[in-house]
Amino acid sequence: MSAPLSETEQTMLRDAVRAYLGRDEAPRWPDFAERLGIDAALLDAQQGAIIAEEIGRTRAHLPFADVATAAWLLDRCNAPALPATAIATLAWAEPAMRYDFAGIETHARRDGDGWRLDGTKAVVGWAAEADVLLVAAHTGADALSLFRIDPARTEGLRLSPYRTIDSHPAADLVFENHALPADALIGPEGGALDLLEEARDRALALLAAEAVGLLDNLLEQTIAYTGQRRQFGQPIAGFQALQHRMVDMYLECELARSSAWLAVEALGEAAPERARAVSSAMVNVARACRFVGQQAIQLHGGMGMTDELPVGHYVKRAMAIEVLWADSDWHLARIAGI
Repeated sequence: MSAPLSETEQTMLRDAVRAYLGRDEAPRWPDFAERLGIDAALLDAQQGAIIAEEIGRTRAHLPFADVATAAWLLDRCNAPALPATAIATLAWAEPAMRYDFAGIETHARRDGDGWRLDGTKAVVGWAAEADVLLVAAHTGADALSLFRIDPARTEGLRLSPYRTIDSHPAADLVFENHALPADALIGPEGGALDLLEEARDRALALLAAEAVGLLDNLLEQTIAYTGQRRQFGQPIAGFQALQHRMVDMYLECELARSSAWLAVEALGEAAPERARAVSSAMVNVARACRFVGQQAIQLHGGMGMTDELPVGHYVKRAMAIEVLWADSDWHLARIAGI
């Protein structure tokens, strides 16, 4: 990790990202990555969290967490790096598993100088748009390995794209005797489990930061709407009961923010401390997402349920973050087991 940013540098980075995402046109990953020069941020947790928070604030459809996670894995495996403008994503989840990597059934077997890959991956974010796929597969009874795959080589690969609840792109992948060259294996054969565990925590820390941005925006939208909506001759923001509810929303936002940044700071710690901080953050973030999201919709009244207002779309993204990589039950169980 590079030296921590000063407060001035943090503000400059935040302002640059916010200015870019505040434009009228929808952001595109190659342009976003090139204009902001995010190469270092893909590997630096502090810079990454600042960017992720601003992405959440605007609900921008960008694969930042996916690309950053893949870039970190490539770096740790001493594999050739990708240009920051490329999209790379990790395929680990499968239809028959929950959140533990022990449930992975995809397997790779040696075939001459190369490999043959068989298995199914589910809900792989940005897979149809990716330039590179990193696929977790067994290369032995209890040995997980990572493979770098070119999705343009379609023989033996079926890709079924769709949109998730938050309108983000994802796809299911089916590998059937998919041929891979010898150098597709990255990192030590059978040595991917610890890397995947750490990659999960890094991805979750970025998602927690993104959720903080979402929550801030939901609170801002709610304050603005209740200040404009009038009932009984005055703005409904003047009613004490609604003020109390917005204060509770603010408290949840701040708790989520503190937890998320503690998780980011803990990424350099030993595995138990890192896992405890990240899972604690995700439990707090998930609770905040549910509470703030529900309050925002209710305080917007019937309009909060419509597609015309952004509030519902923010809530859907928050709901997706709650269960990406793991849900609250899994996090609580992990905390209890440390």
